[in-house]
Amino acid sequence: MGMSVLDLVRKSHYGYYFIILAAALAALIHVICKPMLDGGNNQIEINPIVMAFLIYFICGIFFTPLVKKSSTISKVIRKDVIFMMLIGAAEVSALITYFYGISTATAVNASIFSNSEIIFALVIAMLVFKERLHIKECIPFSMIIIGMMAIPIGNDLYQNNFSLGNIVTGDLLIIFSGLLYAVDITLCKYLGDKFDVKKTVQIISFTCAAITISIIALFQIPMNVELVQLPNILIMSIIGTGMSTLFFLMGLKLIGAVRTVLLYSTTSVFGILFSGLILSEVITPVDILSAVLVLAGIFLLRNKLAGTEKVVETEIINKTNTAYVVLAKTELRPSLTKAMPNTSIKEKINSIFPNCGIG
Repeated sequence: MGMSVLDLVRKSHYGYYFIILAAALAALIHVICKPMLDGGNNQIEINPIVMAFLIYFICGIFFTPLVKKSSTISKVIRKDVIFMMLIGAAEVSALITYFYGISTATAVNASIFSNSEIIFALVIAMLVFKERLHIKECIPFSMIIIGMMAIPIGNDLYQNNFSLGNIVTGDLLIIFSGLLYAVDITLCKYLGDKFDVKKTVQIISFTCAAITISIIALFQIPMNVELVQLPNILIMSIIGTGMSTLFFLMGLKLIGAVRTVLLYSTTSVFGILFSGLILSEVITPVDILSAVLVLAGIFLLRNKLAGTEKVVETEIINKTNTAYVVLAKTELRPSLTKAMPNTSIKEKINSIFPNCGIG
């Protein structure tokens, strides 16, 4: 029996809940990892590389039972292995850079920077597809850049008498990690067209875990982790990364890319709130101004970010800076748009988002 319009509308409401929940869970990463990386709350300071290994390994285990229910779209060839290694290297570099950055930066700033990979990915896509921002898109794009980078970094420079102290250096490292994640998004486009999302997440997780454990063994980095820190690591890996990714996928399938990009950008809002409530960090009017500019810019630039003009982009993003990203791009050709009205709702979704099935 086909799904009625009323059923579809009711079901779409769950999509909004899923995305907001995914954003809230993803924001937990910023506040949970910081005390363990800077030795706060009388905890042993965990090496960022060790932290990255634990998160990737646990997340890979989390997705393994889900992969058993998924069908393989294509066989793994040598080219796929090369791409997986490149993606693993990009992700590991991005996450380790992020952890080193947040160990000295504030969780509030890390939350504001959390959408940077979307902007960098947009810039890379524009360079690859030789697109340009229209005049009406330049203003919101500038709002995002000013709110996400210029104001937070400028404020920290002012607070540190315009010297590159630890806080400013941490900010720059977090922003650089966003650039690395954008490279990761671009590389993942290839795998996103060939493999099921959950299978890709599992493979990349274990690939990243293998890379990080090799670095740990090579440089003989001690794995100093206290027993009391394990629950927080599990929360980051399973809830902040695994569950957040699943809720993101489920919401994306129900409400589409544009609304998903808008709602998921609230990760920064949740991160700022959690930073104040959990870490007792001071939330200043400057922080609020930065967040408002970023969210307003994303709202005005929503169609460009979601790729609805020339390309439909399915961004399977864990916007927690422990991202597992699959970017599936499908050209929206006239023949496809003409055929759409004659297909069912499920077929429409699957034709645009071929790799977003859950279960």
